[in-house]
Amino acid sequence: MKQVEILAPAGSIESLYASLNMGADAVYVGTSRFGARAFAQNPSVDELQEALLYAHLKEKKIYLTVNTLLNEHELKNDLYDMIAPLYEKGLDACIVQDLGVLKFLHESFPGMDLHASTQMTIFSGEEANLFKRYGVTRYVPARELSIEEIRQARSQTDLEIEVFVHGALCYCYSGQCLLSEVIGGRSGNRGMCAQPCRLPYKTPYGDGYLFSTKDSCTLFQIPELIESGIDSFKIEGRMKKAEYSAFLAYVYRKYTDYYLTNGKEAFQMLTEDPDSPLWQDYVHCQDLYNRGGFSKSFLFEKDKQNMIDTKRNNHYGSLVGTVSKADRYQPTVELQKDISYQDVLEFRDEDGNSCYEYTVKDPAKKGHTIRPKVLPDSHIYAGQKLYRTRNQDLLNWIQTKMQESKEDIPLTGSFSAHLGEPMKLTLQAKDVEVSCEGQEVTGSVKKAATKEDVQKAVCSLGNTWYCMDSLTCSIDPDVFLPVGTLKKLRRDAIDKWQEAFGRTYIKDHRMKRMVCSDAMTEVPAKKEIKGKTLVSVTGLEQLRTVLEVAGSSAMIHLKLEDFPCQDLPEAARLLQKTDIAISFPRVLRGKGKENFLKDWEQWGGSLRPLVSAVLVNSHAMYLYAKKFWPDACLLADENLYQMNSMATQVYEEFGLQKGPDIVYGRQAVMVTESCLAKTLKRCGKGDQQIPVKAPKGDRFIVCTHCRYCYNTVYTKDARKGQGKSENWRRIDFTFEENKEVREVLRQWI
Repeated sequence: MKQVEILAPAGSIESLYASLNMGADAVYVGTSRFGARAFAQNPSVDELQEALLYAHLKEKKIYLTVNTLLNEHELKNDLYDMIAPLYEKGLDACIVQDLGVLKFLHESFPGMDLHASTQMTIFSGEEANLFKRYGVTRYVPARELSIEEIRQARSQTDLEIEVFVHGALCYCYSGQCLLSEVIGGRSGNRGMCAQPCRLPYKTPYGDGYLFSTKDSCTLFQIPELIESGIDSFKIEGRMKKAEYSAFLAYVYRKYTDYYLTNGKEAFQMLTEDPDSPLWQDYVHCQDLYNRGGFSKSFLFEKDKQNMIDTKRNNHYGSLVGTVSKADRYQPTVELQKDISYQDVLEFRDEDGNSCYEYTVKDPAKKGHTIRPKVLPDSHIYAGQKLYRTRNQDLLNWIQTKMQESKEDIPLTGSFSAHLGEPMKLTLQAKDVEVSCEGQEVTGSVKKAATKEDVQKAVCSLGNTWYCMDSLTCSIDPDVFLPVGTLKKLRRDAIDKWQEAFGRTYIKDHRMKRMVCSDAMTEVPAKKEIKGKTLVSVTGLEQLRTVLEVAGSSAMIHLKLEDFPCQDLPEAARLLQKTDIAISFPRVLRGKGKENFLKDWEQWGGSLRPLVSAVLVNSHAMYLYAKKFWPDACLLADENLYQMNSMATQVYEEFGLQKGPDIVYGRQAVMVTESCLAKTLKRCGKGDQQIPVKAPKGDRFIVCTHCRYCYNTVYTKDARKGQGKSENWRRIDFTFEENKEVREVLRQWI
C-alpha cells in the first residue's frame, strides 16, 4: 500500500519543529494573518522561511493556512506580500477557504499546490473536481462524512484526500458557522472563533453543553482509514501545546507504519489485547487531551448521540480509580492505573463536576489502594470516580523524546589550503555540492596549522542542523590558518549549500506539480434576473399567502429542505403563472441525500419544467442545477461567501450571479450534522423547532430536518431592512405564521 502522510498541527514554531522531528510528514501552520486560528502563537514569516528549509532538508512539507475570508483590501494589498517570500522558499501548499483567495493564489503563484479547506464544505469528489481549474491538488472533505462516503469520494476524483483523524470537532459544518460572530462579534470565518459551541445552553427539554462535541480518536480504525484511499491523516490542534502535536504525530506515524508493515491481522491483535502498546498509547492520548472520553468521529460513529458530551466541555482526562470508601478527610481509592509524582488527579461527581483536585506526591501502582487527604466538605462519596488530568510521566517522556528526535543532517566535506591560493571548503549532501573559497593562504610565522586544527574548527557545527560526517584535508606544510577565518569559511559554505539545496528542492518539486487536465477555456453565459423580490417559502400555507398578497410581482423560492416534497404537485399547480426559484436541502449527502432524491423523483416532476432560477446553496446544489436546469439563472445564496471581487469572479466563471440581499429573514447561524433532538432524547417526533438560550441571553431556534438528517440553527428574531428598497432583494420566510407573512409582505411589496 502507498505511504500515508501524517499531517500535524503547528500553532507555534516549537510545535512545528517538534512535530516534524517526532514523525509528522508535514505540518499545517498559520502566520500572523489570514489563518483560522488567529489566537495561536503563530510563527512569523521570517521564522517560517527558516522552517521551510529545515522541513525540506528532512524531506517534509509545510502547508500554510490561508483559510479565512478576505476583504478586498486584504486580498489586493496584503496577501501577495505575505505569500511571496514563503513561495520563494518553497512553500509546499496553501490551505484555502475563500474562492477569491484560491483564484488569486493560483494566478499569482501557479507553481504552488492549493488545498481546498474543510471550510469549503465539500461533500464529494465530484464537488472537489470543480476546483481543479484553480490549482487545487488536494481537498479536505467536511468532517461529518462517514468512511463509506470517503470511499465513494476516492472513486470520484484523483485529487489527494486529507481527512481529520484526531482532535476537536466543530458542532457546525466548518465554514457554515456564524454563531461566534452573532453572539460576540468574533467571526470564525475570519479566524477569531470564540468557541460558543462550548458554552452551556438551555432549552425547554433539558440544559447543558448541548453543542459541545467530544474529541475524536481513530487510532483503532487506522486499517479502515488507509484502505479507504485517504492520502493524509490530519490531526487537529493548533491551539494545543507542542507536546500534544508531537506525541500525536509520533503515535499516528507509529501505528500507521505498523499496519503497513505487518498487515491487518497483526493490527487486529493489538486492538484485542487491552495490555498492548496500542491501548497504552490510546490512554496516553486521553491523558494528553480529550473532551468526553473520545468518539470515533463521524467517520465511524453510527449514533449521533455518542458525539456529544453535555456534562463537561473541557479536558476529560483518563479514569484511574474508584472510591471504595469515603470519610470526611481521607477517601479510600482502588487504583485502575499507575499514578506518578506530580500527576494531577480529580474527583468528579456523576455530572462531571470537579469535587476535589490534587497533585500526587506519592506514586502508586495499579491494583493498590491510596488514601489521599482532601479538604472537609469536598463531597467525596463511595463509587465516585477519580480521573487524571495531567500525566507527568508522559509529559516528561514526550519532552525527552522531542530532544532525542533531533537528528543532524550529515555533511561530507573536503578542505584544501595551498600556499598562495585561496583556502577552499567543499560540502556535499543530498546530491548537492558547493565549494566556497576564503582568503589567500599565507605562510606561518610561528606555529603551522595542522589537519587537527582544521577539523576542530570546521567540524564544530555547534547549534546548527548539521554534523560533519567526514572531512578530508589537503594542507601545505608551514601555512597559517586563523581559526576565525576557518569558522567564517565554514559558515559561508553552509549558507551557500543551503541556498543551492533550496533552489534544487523548489525546482524538483514544482516541476512535478499536478497539471490540471480540465482547465476552463471559457466563461459560461450568465443569465440574470433582477427587479423582482425573491420570496422564500417553506410550505403550502406560506405559498398561498404570498401569492394572495404579492401576486406576480414576486419570484417564489421553494426551500425544499423544509417544503414537503409531497406538496410539490400542488405547488406546481399554484405556480403555473409565476416565476419560480428552487433550492435543494443545504446538506446533500449520505442517507439524507438518498431520501431527498427519492422524494424529488417521486414528487418533483410537475414542478421541474417550471423552474427559471436556482438558488445555489452548496457545491452539490450547483451540480444538480447544471444537471436538471442547464438553462436556468443560477443565484449564489448568502452562504457562498463573496467578500471580495475575485470570489464574485469565480462564481461568475461558474455561471452564478450574486443572489439578492436579504431584507427580512432569520439568520442561519449553524448547519449541523449533530441533532439536538437526538441529544435531548426527542428523536422520532418529526421535524421540530427547539428554542435555545445562550448564557448571555441570545436566543435561537433549532430546526430539525429529520427526513434529510441535519439541523439548522436560526436566530430567534429576523433581520429586518429599513424602508422600501427598489433593489434586487429577498424576503426569507422560515416558520412564520400567515399573519406575520402578510405583515412582512405589506412592508416590502
